[in-house]
Amino acid sequence: MKAAYDAQNLIDAQLVCDLLHSAGIPARVTGAGLLGAAGELPAIGVVQVMVLEDDLERARAVVADWESGDIPDEAELERLAMQSPDRDFDLLA
Repeated sequence: MKAAYDAQNLIDAQLVCDLLHSAGIPARVTGAGLLGAAGELPAIGVVQVMVLEDDLERARAVVADWESGDIPDEAELERLAMQSPDRDFDLLA
């Protein structure tokens, strides 16, 4: 397996792992158990998202596309929320 992404934290790693899974690329997070040694290990490269060597190029392209995405502002988020198929959904009902 090869590192497709060096994460800054476990949340980023899991997010990217899930993103790759949704793109049909098998992936797994490694190094999560080393986070307890923070301060004694280098901060970069401790938590990584690993993929098969055959999937590495495609995985890196998926990650690069995700990283270059625009972050929506509040108005865009509200517009997207109004497109919900069930605007009358009540979480407490």
